[in-house]
Amino acid sequence: MRKIGLALLFGAFASLMVYVSAGRLLEWYRTGQLAAHKKLVLGGPDIVTYSGDPIGFIIEFDFYLFLLSMGVLGVLIACRDILLEVGGPGSFVDLRRIYLLAMLSYWLLAGGLLIVAAFSRAA
Repeated sequence: MRKIGLALLFGAFASLMVYVSAGRLLEWYRTGQLAAHKKLVLGGPDIVTYSGDPIGFIIEFDFYLFLLSMGVLGVLIACRDILLEVGGPGSFVDLRRIYLLAMLSYWLLAGGLLIVAAFSRAA
């Protein structure tokens, strides 16, 4: 029972990460401005735009994308742990391939966005 409680707590934390990062990315989609996760030291803006700072924007975007993907994977792992505890070892799907596919797609997308931002900044 303790393991189920820990899995539920971890699932709640992971779903909170998904909620926050999806909310920030949805706000960016609607307004074109991405909220920064911390305020800059010298009274800088709380938002980042691609036209103002492409590298900072891509880093923030990748950060929220990383939180979103890790949160989704955390919820999947919590559900798998609960199903494993309740139903036994034969009742769940192996998530190793799904995790590898999700991480590979994240790193390809994040790396591609950073390369595009670096080249557009240099031009």
